[in-house]
Amino acid sequence: MRLTFLIFLMTASLVFGQKKKNTPDVVSNIEAKIIAMKPVGNNSLAKDLEPFYGFAFGGNLMTPVNFGVGMNYNMLFSNVKYGHQNLYGNVGSPKMTVIDAFLTHRENISEDFMVEEMAGFSYFNYTAVFLDIKDKKLKSNGLGFKIGAKALYVLDPLGYQSVFVEGNLRSFSAPVYNENPDIKKYFSRSTLLSLSLGYRFNL
Repeated sequence: MRLTFLIFLMTASLVFGQKKKNTPDVVSNIEAKIIAMKPVGNNSLAKDLEPFYGFAFGGNLMTPVNFGVGMNYNMLFSNVKYGHQNLYGNVGSPKMTVIDAFLTHRENISEDFMVEEMAGFSYFNYTAVFLDIKDKKLKSNGLGFKIGAKALYVLDPLGYQSVFVEGNLRSFSAPVYNENPDIKKYFSRSTLLSLSLGYRFNL
């Protein structure tokens, strides 16, 4: 009985030890970046607001086969163009929070340089303060897709630190209720282009 138990224990240790050795490691990282974002097209965000500027924090999980997942939390601020009044009233201090969830793929160009492509979805929370109505805000939530690319340069020999430049294209779509289809489209949809500079640390 003891011999049988010993053989079973050695076999299990060998099997599980071999599986652990061959299991790919998942590498995680955290990022911080500054962002400039410009809405484009014939819509309220593009015509009535200045470009957005802000910052973001995020993280990624990457496998050895160079595929992974990531999330970003973006906080962006803008100003209303002088003389532009919103359909809902005179507003100021526009702010947009964007949460991204995406899949990513890495291309290793060299030991110090790599490129990552991204595709996923974005959640938007847009707010602005009514200037003529005290303690009231314009609020809008939207969804959209996101595609982008990131060029990274490794700073240290061990590969823990990197700097990067990132470009993204996002669609923005939010529910707006209006009988006029042109007004509805003008306030409910937009295309957002952004450029970021950032720092990454591999954990």
